[in-house]
Amino acid sequence: MKIVIAGGGETGAELAEALIKEEHDVVLIEADEKRAEELAEKLDCLVIKGNAAHPSVLEEAGIKDTDVIVALTGNDRDNIIISLIAKSIGVKKIIVKIQDPIYNDLLIHMGINDIINPGRLVVVQALSMLKGFNILNISTIVRSNIRLVIAKIPPEYDGKKINELPIDTENARILILYRGREAYFPKDDLVVKSDDSILLAVKANYYDEISKVLKI
Repeated sequence: MKIVIAGGGETGAELAEALIKEEHDVVLIEADEKRAEELAEKLDCLVIKGNAAHPSVLEEAGIKDTDVIVALTGNDRDNIIISLIAKSIGVKKIIVKIQDPIYNDLLIHMGINDIINPGRLVVVQALSMLKGFNILNISTIVRSNIRLVIAKIPPEYDGKKINELPIDTENARILILYRGREAYFPKDDLVVKSDDSILLAVKANYYDEISKVLKI
């Protein structure tokens, strides 16, 4: 899958690294020349120096044959422009980071629903949107013996409390529960719903087991 990432800050670089490890065709756009040079040396992908809000830069990145674009610059205006250009060209999936939630309704009205809230783990959100909440190996963000996992609550666990889920707490911990656009630090007695998603820290040797437990 070809993925263009606009914004080569720490978040953009981490996301690019994770996607490169999964053997995706990644193009990273960074406006700062020195930072772009650093990323080009560090990452095994095409790095373009330029403002991704300019159509010519997006064209250089191959936007017309891109499957996904992720707008992660530090400027809401630029991210909105990038997403609207991508929408007009017909990019299949558009993920946009917005700092000010006042723009959320505008983007949703334009048919752009994958909106990242920077108050949460941005890389995790972006990867989860790319994968449809499948289990993700993003051990580039944590130590090699721990993986961050995002999973959707299976229907059979709807109405159960957190401490009733069949998860071995010696090997996995639920860090955050996402419900709609809200995020919670879940207590043991919190009742989950089948459309909730959870972020877990999982020991590597428990990875296969948690995949079966959550039926992903």
